[in-house]
Formats: sequence, C-alpha cells, structure tokens
Amino acid sequence: MGEIVVPIDITQEEKSVLAIFSLRQFFIIAPVGFIMIAFVVWGDIPFLSGFIDFIIRFVLFLFVTGVAVLMAYFKLDKYEMYMSDYIIVSWKFYRSQKTYQSL
Repeated sequence: MGEIVVPIDITQEEKSVLAIFSLRQFFIIAPVGFIMIAFVVWGDIPFLSGFIDFIIRFVLFLFVTGVAVLMAYFKLDKYEMYMSDYIIVSWKFYRSQKTYQSL
C-alpha cells in the first residue's frame, strides 16, 4: 500500500494555552486583560463619580482590550506579519539610523 501524505501548514501558530491562544497571543492579551479588569474594579477617574465613572472605565476596558486582541489575532497578509510584529518592526525602522545618498 502507498503512503498518504497529509499536508501540514507550518505557517500557523500552535495553540498551546487552553487550545485558544498561542504563547505569543497569550502574553499579549493576558497582562492587558488582568490590568484592565483591575482598573474597572478598583480604578478611579479623577473628578468623576458614580455611574459615569464606571461607564468611562468600561469603555476604556473595551477599547484597550480590543486593541490587544487586534494586535494578537489580526494578520496583515500584505506583509505576512501579525499586527503586533508589524508595529514592532515599524517602530524599530522609525527609530533606526538612516543613511541618505544623493544621486
């Protein structure tokens, strides 16, 4: 009998934390999630109190956690990088020494 060759996609990350997150995704989302939950529960925005304070903290929680999830899961097909890697590469390029030559 002949062998059956099963193609394996080596470009996909292995989901090793709770079968939902890869290690990279976990270390992007988990710290942000814990800090933002602590901010919603125990945080305080100066000069605001009551329900308005809670609503603003909750909106900040949704925004910051959404950005973290975007950086962890969104892949830019044009550059073949995740958003977090693209931001790091862009920042390093912005901060690097550039040499300009005249023609």
